[in-house]
Amino acid sequence: MKRKEEYDFLSIKISNYRAYVDAGINHEVRVKKYQYDDAKIYEFSSHVIISGICNWPEEREGDEYEFTVYGSNKDFDITLKECHVFGKDGMRQYKKIRGKEVPVYDIPKGLGTIDKVRGVDLWDGNIWVTPQTASSMQGLLSSSSIDSLYVFVHERKIERNRWVVGFTLQTSDPSNE
Repeated sequence: MKRKEEYDFLSIKISNYRAYVDAGINHEVRVKKYQYDDAKIYEFSSHVIISGICNWPEEREGDEYEFTVYGSNKDFDITLKECHVFGKDGMRQYKKIRGKEVPVYDIPKGLGTIDKVRGVDLWDGNIWVTPQTASSMQGLLSSSSIDSLYVFVHERKIERNRWVVGFTLQTSDPSNE
């Protein structure tokens, strides 16, 4: 059964942001019951919370959005080969399409999710990016006028779930491009 997928593009004018950069000793080494040999001693993180009002498309115009962008050290260098699905027998999975064997992949659905907050015109999003990307976003936010910053979001809806496929912080209005 094929899943229903839809794609949408959103233009959001930024109204506010908050930035956080943290450094410390990892709680997994400070608290005995969480300790394990491969635990990292130091813990560093950064995140930015970006709020704004949607100005395009029309059906979501005026809705408020809040995205938390986390700088993460997770593996963003994975390749398509590493997403090849393995069966119970440990063999790579293939399916036939028009008589030809093609690989079955399980690629990430997005950088994060977007959820509608019940009862209000607010959407809450969470995405994960490299620490360098989060740092670049913090730099652009702090060096630019808040009146001239926008977020362009490429959204993928799979059944009832919304995924962020692309997230661009920019100085021009994407709805005019």
